[in-house]
Amino acid sequence: MSEGTYPTDPRPAASAARPVAPVGPRFRWPPIIVTLLAVGACAVIGAVAADRPIIAVAGLAAMLLGLASAIRPEVATLIVVFLLYSNAAVIAVTRFGAPVFVGAVVPMILVVPLGYELLIKRNKVVITPAFPWVVGFLLVQILGVLFARDMSDAMNGLTTFLLEGVGLYLLVVNVVRTPAAMRNVIWTLLAVGAFLGGLSVYQALTGTYANDYLGFAQSDATNDLGIVVKGLARLAGPIGEKNRYAQIMLMLVPLALFQAWTEKRRVLKIAAYVVAVLVSGAVILTFSRGAAVGFALVILIMTILRYIKPIQLFAVLLLAVSLLIAVPQYADRLTSLSAIVDTVASGGDTTNQADNSITSRATENLAALAVFSDHPLIGVGPGEFSAFYRQYANDVAINVKAEDRQAHNLYLATAAETGILGLICLMAVLLVTLWELAKARRKWLGRRTDLANMATAFSLSVVTYMTTGIFLHLSYARYFWLIMALAGAAAVIALAEPDPDEKPKVHAEPYRGPRVNP
Repeated sequence: MSEGTYPTDPRPAASAARPVAPVGPRFRWPPIIVTLLAVGACAVIGAVAADRPIIAVAGLAAMLLGLASAIRPEVATLIVVFLLYSNAAVIAVTRFGAPVFVGAVVPMILVVPLGYELLIKRNKVVITPAFPWVVGFLLVQILGVLFARDMSDAMNGLTTFLLEGVGLYLLVVNVVRTPAAMRNVIWTLLAVGAFLGGLSVYQALTGTYANDYLGFAQSDATNDLGIVVKGLARLAGPIGEKNRYAQIMLMLVPLALFQAWTEKRRVLKIAAYVVAVLVSGAVILTFSRGAAVGFALVILIMTILRYIKPIQLFAVLLLAVSLLIAVPQYADRLTSLSAIVDTVASGGDTTNQADNSITSRATENLAALAVFSDHPLIGVGPGEFSAFYRQYANDVAINVKAEDRQAHNLYLATAAETGILGLICLMAVLLVTLWELAKARRKWLGRRTDLANMATAFSLSVVTYMTTGIFLHLSYARYFWLIMALAGAAAVIALAEPDPDEKPKVHAEPYRGPRVNP
């Protein structure tokens, strides 16, 4: 090229271009095979539909969801979260006769996004700071099985913890890795809350207690034949147990409120507020005393943290008083909480005003404490307290039931079944997770609203479970471990996000003496 002339084509010369690796031919399914597979699948679904249409529809939905998961692995995570929190898999087994393994295999769907993260994207395995304590809790339970009075029954409890505890926790923290993924999961949980809460509110407003809406809106208003036997019902949602339903719905209230405060689009803000109202309505309609205590504690913490202004707190209190006046039965249940102190203080004198449920739970709590005192190190084995209940309840003798009973207290039941070692491990899981979330909140408060709100919301969700755990033992453990895994993942995600204000560390090279030219 002569001096003073410029090339008219700005692209680099061909000789300077980076060599492109040859792309091999991609495998393509022959059209005839795809057609035969589609026809075969339709034939199977049609054959099943002739006898069991619900199962056929579920099978078709599973095929479509499987295809979506294969195309976008993160979809599988949202599917699992929806199925677990809505209890849809269990309802499919108990209500519609699906194979029993369906309920157990749902968490295993997470293997698809896990493989994508580890094998395709080459990401490392995530181990949260709380996970070693989860493993410690597992080891204590293994020891408990070895020394349990009924090893086979204790083994069932250990197996449940392996699947719904350790396995679910490890899978969830390794597939939810980014703020965007966590946001999708939160909205999936809120979609479940809107669905279940909407059914509960509609059921209460219309009085359609005889219709349990495919098992997702159960209540205590009907007998075994489905006949309505009382007017004002306590709703039990898809679980069939009122207090448990209140517990899992209450954990969604902080998520809904903080998501409303995080979202920038008005339609999403409104949607999150609507979910908060529907979920709160479902909690109220359970008439759960433990949930009421948990709700009050969350409001108090949010007021202390200045998320709720004094005028808003006054409005909440006014609404609560109006509710208790409108539903005096709920007010009676709440006032009976104070009677448990009188019952225990009176040494079992049941002539006080404590209702049957209060005195029964006082007996169960004291029996669990007695079991722990006799088996302080590793307890009597996972899930084994109920077998010891009557033996120890007779010594307490406040309100003894002629049946095997649970402790109805997360902490006393854990102490009775896994001893002081198990209780330490479980409390460490809770407190370490809360500590990590607090660190994440402090890091981003005032700078990244989305991350600070995410950490705060999960902290309050964990606190609600810890509060309701005073009245309930660790049953339906998949809900607990799912929220704990998401809380742990939220802390890892928030703390791993790069801080733009933090100056990069400069590592000086070590001094190697004067350079000598050869």
